[in-house]
Amino acid sequence: MLLAYVDESYIAKRFFCLGALLVDDESACWIEEGLDALVDEYASKTALPASAELHGHELFQGKGDWEHLAMRQQINVYDRALRIIGSSGAHLVFRGMNVAAQLERYSNPYPPHDVVLGHLLESINHVGSRESRKVVVVADEVHAQERHRTNFRSYRREGTPGYQSSKLPQVIDTIHFGPSEHSRLLQAIDLATFIYRRRCTVTETNPKAQATLGRLWAHIETSVRVSWIWQP
Repeated sequence: MLLAYVDESYIAKRFFCLGALLVDDESACWIEEGLDALVDEYASKTALPASAELHGHELFQGKGDWEHLAMRQQINVYDRALRIIGSSGAHLVFRGMNVAAQLERYSNPYPPHDVVLGHLLESINHVGSRESRKVVVVADEVHAQERHRTNFRSYRREGTPGYQSSKLPQVIDTIHFGPSEHSRLLQAIDLATFIYRRRCTVTETNPKAQATLGRLWAHIETSVRVSWIWQP
């Protein structure tokens, strides 16, 4: 069996994406132990709290728990974290949507999270099928989680919306939601999804920033099994 850890990254009214980190027990332990050790190392020699969470936006921008670290330290942590994820044997899936195009095309569009989650579940099911493994989905807490559970139950009975409709035979149980502060695996997909979203939406004008982003992405690129953005 695989666990699929899911998190979002978006720019309001412009772009929305979800990422999934699919792990077995070995890759899950590799990531959890590696990220724990990384945070412990920096907490022992800097002002970083031992309870610090790894969040892409905060780490990349030097905010929250990470504001007291120098920029080079922040990037080093991000770099090493993505190396851990990329070397774990985990699978990554990214699905996104051009929200601006959706708003322009439809007068009463479905919420971006609903649309992209359906797409992501199809891709998770595809990876599960290819690996001949069932998958349980664990997502970061969101305000509409009961609606997402209800939608998921409907998908398993009637199929996901759209031309690639699937009843998700490899995805079992329900969507489980939990707080990222207690899960290094949810933090791992947060890190990966933030980098994916930034690559999709930001043109780096600074050559050093462009090179840094390219290096970070390279650590996980070979783990990506699906990457697709819907243009309504």
